[in-house]
Amino acid sequence: MTLKERFDTFTTPDFYSRVDSEHILELYIGLDEKGRRSIELRSAFNPRKVRGTSAIEVNQYENQKYKTIRFSLTDEEISGLFYTFCEDLIEQTRNLPDKTGGYNAIVVRFHQWKKMFISSKKDFLNEPQIMGLIGELLFLKDQLSKRIGFSEALKSWSGQELTHKDFSYGDTWTEVKTIRRSSQSVRISSLEQLDSEYDGELAVYALEKMSPEYKGITLNKLIVEMRNLFPDNDDRDLFMSKVALQGYEYHNYYDDFVYEQIYNKNFRVNSDFPRLTPDNVPEAVTKSIYDIDLNSIAEFEITD
Repeated sequence: MTLKERFDTFTTPDFYSRVDSEHILELYIGLDEKGRRSIELRSAFNPRKVRGTSAIEVNQYENQKYKTIRFSLTDEEISGLFYTFCEDLIEQTRNLPDKTGGYNAIVVRFHQWKKMFISSKKDFLNEPQIMGLIGELLFLKDQLSKRIGFSEALKSWSGQELTHKDFSYGDTWTEVKTIRRSSQSVRISSLEQLDSEYDGELAVYALEKMSPEYKGITLNKLIVEMRNLFPDNDDRDLFMSKVALQGYEYHNYYDDFVYEQIYNKNFRVNSDFPRLTPDNVPEAVTKSIYDIDLNSIAEFEITD
């Protein structure tokens, strides 16, 4: 039974069930007195001030037997994120050497997740924006991080900063385009997008939209997965800041957009690559949006 399925069995407020009798910590999930989904630690600890967010309320209690720190979900629109947070607390504390470090470990994990727990907004990314962000994240995770490391790859990502390239690193750059499986071309949105004195690359990701039940790629899952790949807290914060610049905030809405990656192709953009730039169009032309046929640039594909 998944954690979500366990939560769905709870109907009575102020009712809790221990997560796992073999877990070193006494972690409980259930509904608080207001009927909100929550997870709590029962233990002996010296409490410190822990501030919640607009989406997670944090409370600490004490009775004659033990002390409690409780995290309650106040925004059901991000329940999927809350389940992932609970699973992370459970698994990341499972192998602690003893119970005494449980409280601090729980608080540290919450602070690492805290920036993701903000009240959901109603202004969502549209599907082309969702696909575009997925493509950039896949390139960062699957390609660039293996070349220069996660931290440097993150720094090279423009997010929605005022640059014309998605990724710039050293003396090279990459522009990422995400298309549907059936598409045979990519759209270039400006004269500057492929313009540079240095060679670069065009990375193309083809995705196919699947049913919401399909276990494929979703923006929510990909961002949570990638956030946890950064060992440094500063990098995690920078990563979340950059996805926020794209207009993303965690919301269950994005779980309906499920994709399968069909292929990825990278093309070398050099002086021979067919492109429009400020230097090769008439001076009177200041803006241009154009399409590049993928079959026509096959000779530029990077295969090694």
